[in-house]
Amino acid sequence: MNHIYRTTGTWCLLAATLAFALPNASAHGGESISKPDSRVLWYAQPAGDWMEAMPLGNGRMAGMVFGSVAKERLLLNEESLWAGEPMEAWPEDFYGHWREVQRLVLEGKEAEAEQYGIENLTARPTYFRAYQPFGDVWIEMDHGDEAEDYRRDLNLRDGLASVGYTVDGTRFRREMLISAVDDVVVVRLTADQPGQISARIRMDRDWEALASVRNDWSRVSQNIPQQRVDITTGGNNRILLDGQVVDDERDQGGRPGGVGDGGERMKFAGRLLAQTDGGTLEAGDKELIVEGADEVLLLVVVATDYNLQKLNFDRSIDAGRLADSGLAEAAGKSWERMLADHLEEHRGIMDRVELRLGTAHAEDEAADARLTRVQDGDEDPVLDEQLFHYGRYLLMSSSRRPGRLPANLQGIWNIHMWPPWMADYHLNINMQMNYWPTQICNLEETMAPLNDWFRLTAERGRETAQRYYRADGWVLFHASNVFGRATPAASSERSQFINGALDPMGGAWMALTWWRHYEFTGDETFLRENAYPLLKGAAEFLLDYLHEDEEGRLLAVPSTSPENTYRHPETGAGVRVTRGSTYHNAVSRMVFDRVIRGSERLGVDDAWREEVRAAMQKIPDHQIGDNGTIQEWLEDYQEVQPGHRHISHLIGLQPFELITPDQPELFEAAVKTVERRIQNQPATGGVGWAHAKQVNVYARLRDGDAAHGQLIALQRNHTADNLLNLCFNRRRPLFQIDGSFGVTAGVAEMLVQSHRGGHGDWIIDVLPALPSAWLDGEVTGLRARGDFTVSVAWEDGVPERVTIKSGSGKVCRLSFGAHTEGIRFPTEPGGTYVITGITAETMRNSKVHTEAGTPVEITPSLSE
Repeated sequence: MNHIYRTTGTWCLLAATLAFALPNASAHGGESISKPDSRVLWYAQPAGDWMEAMPLGNGRMAGMVFGSVAKERLLLNEESLWAGEPMEAWPEDFYGHWREVQRLVLEGKEAEAEQYGIENLTARPTYFRAYQPFGDVWIEMDHGDEAEDYRRDLNLRDGLASVGYTVDGTRFRREMLISAVDDVVVVRLTADQPGQISARIRMDRDWEALASVRNDWSRVSQNIPQQRVDITTGGNNRILLDGQVVDDERDQGGRPGGVGDGGERMKFAGRLLAQTDGGTLEAGDKELIVEGADEVLLLVVVATDYNLQKLNFDRSIDAGRLADSGLAEAAGKSWERMLADHLEEHRGIMDRVELRLGTAHAEDEAADARLTRVQDGDEDPVLDEQLFHYGRYLLMSSSRRPGRLPANLQGIWNIHMWPPWMADYHLNINMQMNYWPTQICNLEETMAPLNDWFRLTAERGRETAQRYYRADGWVLFHASNVFGRATPAASSERSQFINGALDPMGGAWMALTWWRHYEFTGDETFLRENAYPLLKGAAEFLLDYLHEDEEGRLLAVPSTSPENTYRHPETGAGVRVTRGSTYHNAVSRMVFDRVIRGSERLGVDDAWREEVRAAMQKIPDHQIGDNGTIQEWLEDYQEVQPGHRHISHLIGLQPFELITPDQPELFEAAVKTVERRIQNQPATGGVGWAHAKQVNVYARLRDGDAAHGQLIALQRNHTADNLLNLCFNRRRPLFQIDGSFGVTAGVAEMLVQSHRGGHGDWIIDVLPALPSAWLDGEVTGLRARGDFTVSVAWEDGVPERVTIKSGSGKVCRLSFGAHTEGIRFPTEPGGTYVITGITAETMRNSKVHTEAGTPVEITPSLSE
């Protein structure tokens, strides 16, 4: 039977008469479990290149720590430092040409429509310039490069990178952090013997050296330094770097559609202050020289003249003064005070969620050695844990205050002057994936910079909606930047049309992130001020963009499915343009449904709401093709690439909730869809973010072993030695951060999901996709829709204990086992509820429900 009791001010629900103690180190058979701290990544040697370095960040500034013995390199980034300027594409008579493309598509002349669009719906320059690195801090020690007992580590919980080694009997140590509290980079050098620290310290921005770091996408046409930089010393303890991006029109970054004219662009500045204990400190030629110190503390602040409100650089802002001011504020604090404040803030976020997977003894092993074992065929739950924690760490490090901008394709870390895809904001899955962990992984702070930038950029999209389509609302396409690009942007005219102009719903899809945030938090102020206005603007645009065909269906015409191509049934040629793709139908239905719910919740826009409701009913549902899979297009076309990296026709399954286990026919078709993709993927294993996407898809399909298999595939083929995600593979090491974020969200959804039910009556599913590799474990602090915080401890695949903390006092529905309604119980705001003795059978037959699912009042009891 079920009992409910209150103790120490909280209500506790028991699904059986026996309660168990929270698992600890000796909870399994009394045997102590020795496990390394998966929140610490360590290495036995310095980084050989950037893809082995360790990332730090505070949301605005970032650094990569290389850890060389004799010559430390700290490569710095600042979130807003971009080349270029605001620039939009305004093809002549876009509306008239768009209507012609629409006519051709409706007449079945898709190939002709595609060529017409490329010729008439594009404008040069088709792309924009890139996110750039700020530069380097170099610390050149006077001792040699021969060292013993070397170790460098990155403590994810503390946000602290450390390097330690012994030279000639002296133990040297470097500690590095980037404080969000003080908005400063801090480097501390110490030794275990007095007077041993002698070093030369520099800060520079070597454009030619940075530009020489090549990858497949850094096709610089000419090695032309595009900057002005002045480096001086101030007194005997400061280095001042003042610079400006100067775009050269001769260098278009190898992008055939061009990236804009030349000119003087964003200004930037860096300030470095050195403080020593003992020894001497003096200024040399653009460097500081330390001799015989006991300890050295370096403080670094970098800034630009970027103005978020203007989405542009702003000459009324003095980057140097900003950096000076920031440095002056930080200089008044001791290392001990800065460290304590930093740890309190950083741990305050990281400690919300903890994870333990598996019970087997695992050695405290270097991260790259652990990865190598997995690449050689092993599996390692500790590495699974590390990647989960790493994604949380990277997101909070690239998207939180004092930052004002969201995480881009590389988060905030970049070494290239021409990074892949400019390190832009990619809105056809990548930016969405960046923020999948935000709500479920208890990272609410990461929403603030995204909200700052996106709402301003969406406002820019109102002009585009009017000038392009004569439509109300706002529109954004598949790529944008810090200047709020609101018109299609891509590397060539063809890409600008097929990836950009054909997909005016990237912004609408991204806006659903705001609704998800409301579902998790229940924050009606956020709904009123942020989520609803964004969704209303997206819905207004869709009402004008969608076309009602002869059958009464409301479709996007023209339409596409991101980056994928189908074979034209008559010619066999590959074509991108279509009408009413499943992707566009799903986005439209979700936006309409959510804006209806928001309108009802806020009690506004009654008449308009009914117009939206009528439109939503005309949008086609998912269709199943002859091969049993979800159709990607309105017609049952054959894909040119059956193993294509995008699975856009499954966004109704994930991240949306249009396909759930409650729709068995569609659910089974979704299973076949992802299986077909994976069976036909390239021999190289596809791309990293696609494997992360598949982890999430299989989690929603409740197939834990398949989800874990995709996680292993990502570890073996698409993970660098520093555990950052590789878009392609280790032989082609191109960094893209969305795979890291996708893995974190996917692991979380393997353990807790809350999208079933809906309409404010969500079901919290515990362990919905638990793999056989994780039969024992514990997770604390995950979030669920309805403003609940969920912790689960399990053994042999069955929950021993589920703890629910209620934020808003809503009724909680909890389920374990496929297709079960579970138990339902009322909660109080701030109440904590502990459920034990759970099996799928007790969930099905719980006396908390009648058979029809009507809630039954639970009478509190003081029985223990």
